[in-house]
Amino acid sequence: VFAKTAVRRRLALPANEAPVSLHMVLGRDGFLMGQLALRSFEFHTGKTWSPIIHEDGSLTDSEISELEANFPDASIIRRSHADAVMQESLSSLPACLSNRVKHNWFLKVFDTHRFAPHDKYVVMDSDIVFFQRPEFLLRWISGEHEGFWFMEDTNEKYASPREEIESALGFSLWKKVNSGLDLMLRPHVDLQLAELFLERCAATARDFQFLEQSLFAVFGSHHGKGGLLPPEYEISWNNFRRRSSVCRHYVATFKHDLLYIEGASEFLWASRRAHLSNQVPKP
Repeated sequence: VFAKTAVRRRLALPANEAPVSLHMVLGRDGFLMGQLALRSFEFHTGKTWSPIIHEDGSLTDSEISELEANFPDASIIRRSHADAVMQESLSSLPACLSNRVKHNWFLKVFDTHRFAPHDKYVVMDSDIVFFQRPEFLLRWISGEHEGFWFMEDTNEKYASPREEIESALGFSLWKKVNSGLDLMLRPHVDLQLAELFLERCAATARDFQFLEQSLFAVFGSHHGKGGLLPPEYEISWNNFRRRSSVCRHYVATFKHDLLYIEGASEFLWASRRAHLSNQVPKP
């Protein structure tokens, strides 16, 4: 419903902007949320996006068909195809390959890097809704901001205490990185470093579900350029978002209620206003 009722704004990237791809790992749990995330992002950026959707193996054929109908410009990479490609791509990196096989969330790290067609790419979780034009992100696309950029978490959530990871790798790690929205530089995603991190840190991880998030922090920290997105790219435990929010990452169990109560209703109202006024806000 969200995908079909939203007003699609099809504006091409200016000629002087480098091409950037948009990636999302999508499964059954995030099927509707992910479509809302993609639509709200497209609407508020005012740009043409042809998202690359990495299906995690849980979607049915009918759900894939629905995605293809709602997002005819998207590239949908089925898990079976990705597994074959990544088996070869990571063949010399056994820790990366084995962790990808064990944990779906590593598709966010390895598959998006492998299938990204350009040097810059955006990785977005399915439980994010955009409310305003993301100026910082668009300036990153245009080259005004350099480096890797991530959301700032409310607390530090790494697979192990940051000091342990720093000791294992020999360099300082950025604080409070959250991988809900990631502005990535493909040439600087160091898979040999990923292999080293997983060899040294995966087996002793206190919270293995944060290995992927920790690895994003490792890439950015090692490159040394970039940092945390402004607080308007919000993660919070509040009942409702801050009015200044550009977007909100809905975390924990309450996201399945609040995302639709707040996020979907606000986006649906914004898209209906645009439709009724027959106007597209200028980018």
